[in-house]
Amino acid sequence: MRAAVCVVDRTWELFDVPEPRVEAVKSVNRALDVLFSIAGSDRPLSALALSRELDLPRPTVYRILDTLQGRGVVARVEDGNVVTPKLGLLVGGSHNIAKLADLIGPYLQRLVAATEETSSLHVRVGDRRRCVAEVEGYRGIRWARGPGFTAPVWSGAVGHVILAHLPDQELDALMSRVDFRPLAANSLTTEDELRERVRQARENGWSASKSETVDGAAAIAAPLVDHAGAAVAVLGLYSPADRFEDLQQYAPTLVSVAAEAAAQWAGISSITLNTTIREDRPSGASPDKERSGPPGSHDKENE
Repeated sequence: MRAAVCVVDRTWELFDVPEPRVEAVKSVNRALDVLFSIAGSDRPLSALALSRELDLPRPTVYRILDTLQGRGVVARVEDGNVVTPKLGLLVGGSHNIAKLADLIGPYLQRLVAATEETSSLHVRVGDRRRCVAEVEGYRGIRWARGPGFTAPVWSGAVGHVILAHLPDQELDALMSRVDFRPLAANSLTTEDELRERVRQARENGWSASKSETVDGAAAIAAPLVDHAGAAVAVLGLYSPADRFEDLQQYAPTLVSVAAEAAAQWAGISSITLNTTIREDRPSGASPDKERSGPPGSHDKENE
């Protein structure tokens, strides 16, 4: 307890002021420790890794992660936890945008209204790409996966657009890490094929793919480019593969909407999360709530 004084009718009186709740302060400190550890790591961090690094009980770490994920500043990827673009926006000093989805949502809605196909926003997370916002299309048979879905950064139209805006030296380094084992029927299996697709994306300003990340899915993608020419994010449209030709007709619309979104995003620095994915999940741990399970009847992985 702390003592304080006040004057009542010209008489000095002592009274007690309660100390801050020690447990509440500890909880805040622990949450900040977890957040700072994730933000400062060069790879996704699992609950087990955080528990060991911070010497915290794993149930405590899980509770903190649930809270941080619920507030949208931390997200699950396949092998751990990363900070989200929302945190980057807030740290970067954006006072007009509380969430990335608040900014991009109207543009995704416009794309769906114009095409009736699913639209999504993606960012790079190390050697993977992650969906951070999505609006499902109107069609009865459609392709959708939802925020949190990840795929290799070199796969599909979204990946090719991301690679197209990398500096040549960074692109060369990434090429040396590409795993060309096929993911689907039309997956690119050689460096020459991938480089040609990247060249086309640079030349055209957008890219298209069909059954490259998952069989039966088609995609087109266009970048949100900042003043320095870097792709801070990528907009995508998705459909079943049998609508691939129709989907490509929307490329001018997609490119135009992406340019408008990038213009509104002016002044916000790139929010690419440069982390390295690796397996670090404890055996027997509770399954993550990441949306990476088998797709449902219309809940399919984005191309």
